[in-house]
Amino acid sequence: MKIKLKISEKQLNSLVYSFGFLDRMPVKVHEVKVARSVLDKVVLKFRKKQLEVQMNCTLFTKNKKHLFSLEYYEAHFLEQFTLLIVEHPLSDYDRNALRQIQSTLNQQLA
Repeated sequence: MKIKLKISEKQLNSLVYSFGFLDRMPVKVHEVKVARSVLDKVVLKFRKKQLEVQMNCTLFTKNKKHLFSLEYYEAHFLEQFTLLIVEHPLSDYDRNALRQIQSTLNQQLA
């Protein structure tokens, strides 16, 4: 089952910025290893899209929403990540953008 996520360029930038809070300390807990391995693929997908958007950004494509197709398990772990990351010190816009992404994912996963 595929989950569709449609976000703006600013929301994409906020999400990619929040990926910087993922620490790279080795963890021995199995559940954390699984979550990180899934999130690594998701992070790569979003970062590639952000670079593509930045390279092709023009005045007419500025407000365009970008569609992401995620597997069910990818959407689940991305939602879990956004639940945890909103507790970190972020700007109000970044926190609201992440909460909106989280809400969209939650509605589609239910």
